[in-house]
Amino acid sequence: MKISSKAKLAATLMLGTMVLIAISIGWANAQVRAAVVQRRHSVEIAGALNNIRMVTFEYLLNRRERARLQEQAVWQRLERLFATPVALDGAAAGILASLRSQGEASHRLFGEVDAAPPGTAAVDDVQRRFEAQLSSRILILQQNSLVDVEQLIDDAGARIDATQRRVVLVTGLGLLAMAVLTGLAAWLFRRDVLDPIARLELATREVAAGNWSFELGVGSADELGDMARHFDAMTRALRDSFGRLEVSNRDLVALNRELESFSYSVSHDLRSPLRSMDGFSLALLEDYGDRLDDEARDSLQRIRGASQRMGRLIDELLGLARVTRAELRIQDVDLSAMAGEIAAALARTQPGRRVRWEIEKGIVLRGDRELLAIALQNLLDNAWKFTGKVDEAVIRVGTRHEDGRPVCFVADNGAGFDMAYAARLFGAFQRLHHETDFPGTGVGLAIVQRVMRRHGWSLGADAAPGQGATFYFRPTERDDERREQDHPAG
Repeated sequence: MKISSKAKLAATLMLGTMVLIAISIGWANAQVRAAVVQRRHSVEIAGALNNIRMVTFEYLLNRRERARLQEQAVWQRLERLFATPVALDGAAAGILASLRSQGEASHRLFGEVDAAPPGTAAVDDVQRRFEAQLSSRILILQQNSLVDVEQLIDDAGARIDATQRRVVLVTGLGLLAMAVLTGLAAWLFRRDVLDPIARLELATREVAAGNWSFELGVGSADELGDMARHFDAMTRALRDSFGRLEVSNRDLVALNRELESFSYSVSHDLRSPLRSMDGFSLALLEDYGDRLDDEARDSLQRIRGASQRMGRLIDELLGLARVTRAELRIQDVDLSAMAGEIAAALARTQPGRRVRWEIEKGIVLRGDRELLAIALQNLLDNAWKFTGKVDEAVIRVGTRHEDGRPVCFVADNGAGFDMAYAARLFGAFQRLHHETDFPGTGVGLAIVQRVMRRHGWSLGADAAPGQGATFYFRPTERDDERREQDHPAG
């Protein structure tokens, strides 16, 4: 059964028990009120019967007309009491009916008593004996009525006591049932909810600690059982995935070693013939240049230029590989000071250029100093190169805030580029300008993107043809400053 169904069942049983207790209390209250009304009514009848008995004694002794009138008035009040509707059980209703018949008989006999005072000559012995019997019957009827009304009063009290006992019994049973239901619900909650949740919490700790073979093994058919089975399926899938990933990582590590070996071969085996090409071309130009025509000298110059470009390309490729494999050493880096040093070095290469540098002070980032220096060197090299044809060149290094977070940027007012080709911008060997206009290998921005990716930072650009370009990156705090260096890819 589902946990929600169990909860609904327990709530229904608890609510039903409370409703039964409430109904019992309401019924008991109605019964007590009826018994109180019966008792009050019976007391009033008893009072009227006592009054009639006293009036009867007075009349029988003195035969005064005032007593007869009083008896008539009391009887009328008694008739109204008999006519008043009162909720009675079977026995009480029978007693009340008996009281009514006895009262009527007593009143009728009272009316037959002669009004002449006792002791007069008009009353003979027969008449006296008859009235004596009549008086005796009246008094007996009235005495029986008083006994019956006392029984009616006692019946009302017994009715109240019985009702109270029933209420106590029903309430006690209801509370006992609620206690049993509460205990059962607590036991079921612990068995079906708390224990599986504790097991699930243990499983999360085990999995977080690397125990991927841990399984919950909860066999219940409720929601937590479904969750446990899904959790076990997830851990099995992750275990299989990590197994495949471990194999892939081993293959990737082996491939990286092969790439390192290949890079070493490229850096050494290709440099030697390139240096030979450049050296022999220079020797021909120096030793036999006066014997060669212009076309031959131009060919040698082209050979030298191609070999030198090939050497620079090899250097850029090796630099890209070093950025990928380098171990991160996170520290505070003064980007402002670093930009100032690079700007001074660039100005020394072309002292005749007029470039206004605007470098914001106090830009300090948490990152790898060497990698950030490589990235900033490439960005400023680009800005220096692409402002080469601008009379009043401006290169800016600064920060701004977007959505409450700092963004660092390098901006220039140089050649710029069309944003329609921005997707190619950070790819290796991707160029947006012809080499005759702005020479380069097309690897610099790829190196910058690799550095930013190693730090977990995003890199972007905004530009327009003839209006300069802005390259920006968003430094973020690293929760694990060594997460990249343990990656199988370096």
